[in-house]
Amino acid sequence: MSKIKVLFDASIITGVRNDIKSGIFFVARAMLLEFLKRDDINVTIFSAEIDIKLAEKNLERYIGNSKLSIVHKHTPNTTNSIKRKLKEVARKAVFLAPEPIALKLFSFARKLKSIMQKQREVKTENLPLQEPKYDAFFSPIFLVNDEYLNLTKFIVIYDAIPLIYDEYKKNPANTWFLELARKLDESYTCFAISAHTKTDFLKYLPHLKPENIIVTPLACDERFKPANADEIARARKKYNIPENKKYIFSLCTLEPRKNLIRAVKCFANFISKNNIDDLVFVLGGAHWDAFIKLLEHEIGSIKNIKSRILKIGYVDDSDQAALYSGALFFVYTSQYEGFGLPPLEAMSCGTPVITSNNSSLPEVVGQAAIMIDYDDDAAHIKAYESYYYNENLRQENSKKGLERAKLFSWEKCADIMITEMKRRAGL
Repeated sequence: MSKIKVLFDASIITGVRNDIKSGIFFVARAMLLEFLKRDDINVTIFSAEIDIKLAEKNLERYIGNSKLSIVHKHTPNTTNSIKRKLKEVARKAVFLAPEPIALKLFSFARKLKSIMQKQREVKTENLPLQEPKYDAFFSPIFLVNDEYLNLTKFIVIYDAIPLIYDEYKKNPANTWFLELARKLDESYTCFAISAHTKTDFLKYLPHLKPENIIVTPLACDERFKPANADEIARARKKYNIPENKKYIFSLCTLEPRKNLIRAVKCFANFISKNNIDDLVFVLGGAHWDAFIKLLEHEIGSIKNIKSRILKIGYVDDSDQAALYSGALFFVYTSQYEGFGLPPLEAMSCGTPVITSNNSSLPEVVGQAAIMIDYDDDAAHIKAYESYYYNENLRQENSKKGLERAKLFSWEKCADIMITEMKRRAGL
């Protein structure tokens, strides 16, 4: 069996600080872990993280291996240490040294920063001297580093949201994506996480070739499986979900396209219309102050509703499966998704799902969920009623969801990627 030697950009893993992780972090981590299991691929880690010790610590923490072979974009750690110490001296100089000396120290710090910036543009002792050591460069999110442009290049593409919606295009946080869209060309092979993502990239970046975009569905972590009664009880107690109430669950970020305001407002109308007093809506995820104010404005006129909406905030990774499993059903009526991992996670836990019928979501849930128009209030309320009053439907979609979830695995994802990488690298 021929092995392909891959330089894997793990920067989104090695650069984690304060345990703050994005959704793409989990995708990159799962891909790397699966690659490392394989006999047909030899992985070397590429890291753009300037703090080498942090990179090694994160690999140990999140991958379970700090001894992986790593190459770095930046200068050696010794220079970084000098820079940090110099900054500390310069700060103290403001209080301890005469003004001229402090100014000279700050001036020297700026010059050193400039020199280090230039050093990043050339190879350092940490970078490989012979590029043929690698057959391919694989990136789970970022463009390939300039040092390796002549390697066979592979990148994962998730969605074209900043190209579709103006509010995302104008957001400074998406500058990296717009740069990616500008530089992405036919020299890259792209792994699209859904057929819909492939269609969108070809629509908005028409210079790309269809044969260079390979549909590669994602999967969810193996921790997402039906939880037992004790695990559910512990999670309910931890997040203060009343024992005597059933609950609807939603877990997502609070971007407008997630449509959470509508989902909650329709819940309020649903329980008001049907005089339901044994049901609450549990919102998991970090919450923005502006969102809370808007939510309270939208539902404020509905009597006694605020106590029925529980904003539990950030949910620990280890508690997510239990919260999914304990829910009467899961709601995720997003306006647009490149894939939609939360519905897949819910199905993997045996939780009935309500989701939108747009973008990639039908590819994920198939016939195992209730699908509705994201902007249809009446459809939301009808879907809530269908699950609340029909236990047989809940059980049926729970079983369908568990079967549907089995179609997705990181092993299948890696099979597609490695086969394509070997083919295009001529192995």
